[in-house]
Amino acid sequence: MTETSGITVRFAERDDLDALAAIYAESFDDMQPRLAVEQYLRPPGTWALIALVHEPPHEMPAGFILTRNAADEAEIFSIGVARAFRRRGVGLALLDAMDGVAGVRGARTIYLEVGVDNRAARALYSKAGYEIIGERPDYYRNPGGNRVTALVLRRHLENIENRDSS
Repeated sequence: MTETSGITVRFAERDDLDALAAIYAESFDDMQPRLAVEQYLRPPGTWALIALVHEPPHEMPAGFILTRNAADEAEIFSIGVARAFRRRGVGLALLDAMDGVAGVRGARTIYLEVGVDNRAARALYSKAGYEIIGERPDYYRNPGGNRVTALVLRRHLENIENRDSS
């Protein structure tokens, strides 16, 4: 589908579920990561992309994005990057590929939620051009059991410019 700096992004297939679940487990506090990924993919209009990093002679799963299109909007349910591949452009490569697919499927605006305490994800989304449009108090529960506010972010696809994925 797309390739940038040794990172290939393509549609995830059924055979990719174990890799998606492994990355999900590294990224989120969930006792059943495969079930979580499968549940995200059940509603109509949902789809997943997987990023693969080429480190010869291997091609290794490095990240995923789970998204849903509905009418002229897309929503990112979840995005995760394996620890070994963080800060290497995988997140931006996934967001860029997702933009293309969501746009072809009719989306003009993309939405997501992110924990106010998730600095790395917030930096990624800021770099990708997302803007904060609201808050959901006590939306998430962190691993320590504390409630965390979610920020609601939005980006209009027609306003996207080429981004540096370094």
